[in-house]
Amino acid sequence: MQPDSNGRLQALLDREELFDLVRRERFARDQRRFDVMRDCFDDDAYIRTSWFDGRGGEAYVEATRKWMSSTGNSKHWVFPAFAQVAGDRATVESPAMIFNRAKLEGVEIDFHVFCRFFSRAVRKNGVWKLLSFEVFFERDIMRPVNPGENLPIDAALLSTFRPSYRFLAYIQTSRGVTVNPDLLGDDRPDQLDAFHADEDRWLAQRD
Repeated sequence: MQPDSNGRLQALLDREELFDLVRRERFARDQRRFDVMRDCFDDDAYIRTSWFDGRGGEAYVEATRKWMSSTGNSKHWVFPAFAQVAGDRATVESPAMIFNRAKLEGVEIDFHVFCRFFSRAVRKNGVWKLLSFEVFFERDIMRPVNPGENLPIDAALLSTFRPSYRFLAYIQTSRGVTVNPDLLGDDRPDQLDAFHADEDRWLAQRD
């Protein structure tokens, strides 16, 4: 065996455990396995999405339970791609898609969000937990389920939303949710670069 075999094996195990963690959290959320979802988060985790911005894994899971009871069940595809590990700290970034079926002014619609999920993770007592959950928005689409129907869109209102998540913001607004106009997205690369720089600094602080 090569001298660095143990280190390479540990790196592989860390990567697979982290990738399993981010997949498991979204799967549990979609399948309403809230006990499993809660176990994926550190108690002090920070979460920011289009409808939630707060701290605490328990608070986020309970808010998700209530959210899903009123808005239906969106689904997520997650493809973990990039993990960086420094001791008991790590970051993970995953290309993802969000799928949702809803009604807009009586018309049944599908909207899909193309994005990336980003998390800090910490290892405590040998177990990785998510310390944060953020979404980087790329673009989204909306269409009527029945192609014979017209999409009921207020073009003037739609134009006020950012291109990286305009249809998501539109549907959330129709639900009474005020969407933060400054979420992370590919249409603001300088903001994303600054975010990643901060995360790299956090990762380098191995306590």
